Amino acid sequence: MSSTDTLIDNANSGCPFKAQVNEALTSTTTIRPTGTISPPPASESGSEDSYVPPSPKKSCPVVMCQEIDENLLRKHLPSRIAYLTDYLNFGTDDAEAISEVAPMVHEVIPEMVDGMYAKLFEFDVTKRIFLQRNQGFAGELPKRLEDLTLDSPQIVFRKVFMKSWARRVLTADYTSDTTWAYMDKVGIMHTGASPFKHQKALGIAPLNVPYRDCALMLGHVLEVLQTAVFSIPESKIPLQNKIRAVNAINKVIWIQNDLFSRHYIKE
Repeated sequence: MSSTDTLIDNANSGCPFKAQVNEALTSTTTIRPTGTISPPPASESGSEDSYVPPSPKKSCPVVMCQEIDENLLRKHLPSRIAYLTDYLNFGTDDAEAISEVAPMVHEVIPEMVDGMYAKLFEFDVTKRIFLQRNQGFAGELPKRLEDLTLDSPQIVFRKVFMKSWARRVLTADYTSDTTWAYMDKVGIMHTGASPFKHQKALGIAPLNVPYRDCALMLGHVLEVLQTAVFSIPESKIPLQNKIRAVNAINKVIWIQNDLFSRHYIKE
C-alpha cells in the first residue's frame, strides 16, 4: 500500500471532514518517500512558479470530556443541578433575560392557571386526581366526578399554589440552591410522598399525579409563557431579547421537568 493510500485510510477513520482530506491528498499534493508533502511537478501544474498551495482545511474538533459521577446525579441535588445547568448552558445571562420580561408577563399568570385547570378538566384521568384531598386543603371534597367544577374549593386552593409557582419561575434567584430545592420539592409532592415536614406532622396526604400528566402540563405552561413573551410589543422589548428570554424559560421548564422525572423514573 502506498503512503497516499495509508493517509487516506487514516483520514477515513472517524473524521467528519474525510471528504475534504481525501480531496487534498489526491488532487493537490504529492507524497514523497520521506513522508513530506510537496507541490506536484511542473509537468502537472505548468511551472513551479504557478503552484498555489491549497487553502487550509477544517480539522476535526477536539472536545474536552467531563467525568460525571452518576451516583451523585441520583443522590445529590446540587450535583444534579450543576450537570443540568451546564448541559443546557443555563447561566446568569438566562436569568437576566427572564427578569427583563417578567414584569410584562406577570399579568398573564392568572389566565394561564385558569387555562391549565380547564385543560385538566377535559380528560377524566386528569380531572379525577382532584377528588383526592390536596396537601394543606381542609375543606369539603366532592365525591363524584360530575360534581367537581372549576370553582370547587380545592381547585381554587390549587390555583393559588400554581400562581405562586409560575411567579417563582419568572422571579427566582437561579444562583441560589434554595430555588432548585423548591423546584425539587414541587416534583416530590406530586408523587404521593410529602417533602414538607409540617405536612407529615399534620398527617396531610400529598397529591399523587402520574408523571405523564405532569410532563404534559409543563408543555402547556411552556406554550403559554412563550406566547406571552412574544406578545410583548417590540417598543418595550426588542425581538432578540424576547428570543433570549424564551430560550431561557425553556431551559428552566426542562430543568423542572427533570426534577419531576427523577422522583418517578429509576435511573
